[in-house]
Amino acid sequence: SWHIPFVETQLDVAELARQEDMTVEEAGRYARYRFFAQAARQFGAEAVAVGHNADDQAETVLMNLLRGSGLAGLGGMRPVGRVPAAEELVLLRPLLHTSRTDIEAYCTAHQLQPRHDESNRDISYFRNRIRHQLLPLLAAFNPQIKPHLGQLAQVVQADYDLLQQLFQAEWPDLLAGQGTGWLALWRAAWRELPVSWQRLALRQAVLAVRPLQTEIGFRSIEQARELALQESPGAQAHLPGDVTLTVGYERLFFALPDTAVPLDAPQISKRVPLPVPGRVNLSGGWVLETAVVAQPDLTTIQNNPDPWMAYVDGDAAGSLFVRSRLPGERFQPLGLDGRSAKLKDVMINRKIARELRPYWPIVANEEHAVWLVGHQIDERVRVMAASQNIWQMRCYQQK
Repeated sequence: SWHIPFVETQLDVAELARQEDMTVEEAGRYARYRFFAQAARQFGAEAVAVGHNADDQAETVLMNLLRGSGLAGLGGMRPVGRVPAAEELVLLRPLLHTSRTDIEAYCTAHQLQPRHDESNRDISYFRNRIRHQLLPLLAAFNPQIKPHLGQLAQVVQADYDLLQQLFQAEWPDLLAGQGTGWLALWRAAWRELPVSWQRLALRQAVLAVRPLQTEIGFRSIEQARELALQESPGAQAHLPGDVTLTVGYERLFFALPDTAVPLDAPQISKRVPLPVPGRVNLSGGWVLETAVVAQPDLTTIQNNPDPWMAYVDGDAAGSLFVRSRLPGERFQPLGLDGRSAKLKDVMINRKIARELRPYWPIVANEEHAVWLVGHQIDERVRVMAASQNIWQMRCYQQK
């Protein structure tokens, strides 16, 4: 009756969820915003308005609280933002501070017959269980629970905006590269950030490679943060949205599945003799260098904090070479009191990325592995007080 063009589409959300490895709820959200963006571009619109109301906001805040979200989640939805995966379009929520009761009263007063989505009654969905079960229970404790949750969201949004504003000044110095389906951050710069900004950077990296990801809980971000703080080259963590974090020598890489990423990790494909002193060139500009320690300091050697540097007893090590791992290979990692372990299992425990394991460099002699580069040496070549011939091995990436 108002002569406003109407556009519709149909698709199988369950099938989309299967194809994109999403939940049905995530796939429905993805499909809706993709459709909205297409329609907006078709009509030359600059903004998309959606119907989220104050009740939806209360549900969203509770959902994020139960998932263990941080400030971003507790802030709920924004009245104004950008359409996911269509940053040129403004996203408006004009009813976000209007209750469902007021909207229904308006419809009644103006003889409007709203459409009702039957799926909103299905309590197999998380949001619907909160709407029909949890919120009514909380209202028995506090009848103002919904507006209070809305107030919480507004307070948190203001605090989060200030945090974001300060953080964005740091982002250009953190960004080490970006391409289709991947992003990299400078690891040293990231490690110097306050804890809250470290988490914020990880969250922003996930959103950069997976813009439609809404469920980014504290637990997954914190596990990734702790991994990135450790000296674990080649280690991986799995983040929401099927995003993988890989710890490089200088960079942290975030990537979607099957994305070619320029990882900065040493690799070797053939057996090469390793002279002492001397050096061997590895892939990607990496170098493995050896030297004889002229004046060894046992305390310094035993407390060596650099995983890319190792000290061994040269007499115990013997003639060395560099190679990749052998099928079923075992060695005796330092610290296991002489017990042996599969080299593959050690690589997995050290969280070396699956695709890096087959060609990860190993210093070895004819009998056994001597050094899993960047990680552990073999118990049989450890430096002791009686060691007379001590060798230093160092792996680094040339600038």
